[in-house]
Amino acid sequence: MTKFKKLAFGVLLCGLLSTNTVPAFAAETDKVVIDPNIVISVHENVSIPPNVSLARSSITYSHNSTVNWNKGYRWVTANTQAKQGTVKLDSYTRARFERLITGSPYCDSGRCWSTKQGRSYATSGKELYKALDSGVAKSYYGI
Repeated sequence: MTKFKKLAFGVLLCGLLSTNTVPAFAAETDKVVIDPNIVISVHENVSIPPNVSLARSSITYSHNSTVNWNKGYRWVTANTQAKQGTVKLDSYTRARFERLITGSPYCDSGRCWSTKQGRSYATSGKELYKALDSGVAKSYYGI
């Protein structure tokens, strides 16, 4: 690196460090606020139940999910019923929040499986909602 490039780099670095306007402006415009009432639902199969025939009709899902609120706290509830034709299948439902940037889960219900080919139900843990810190509500379902 030439002396001129080193000097120019040093001046640029000092300029950025000495003023808060550029970083503060960038930080304000980079923040994304997600609608806290929306649940993103994702279909993922993890197993094939014994009463599923690949030769039969396709598998359909009745899946519902919502964000519930009470005194500033929120949590996700979801439920799923899987069917192949008229035959009910065991299924799972999962409800949780995920961090916006990293995608890391928190307040996770884990996979909640149905019994006797009934509807599966999941409820995430509760979080105190903070507009700039809280994550995205998600539900997962499948067989």
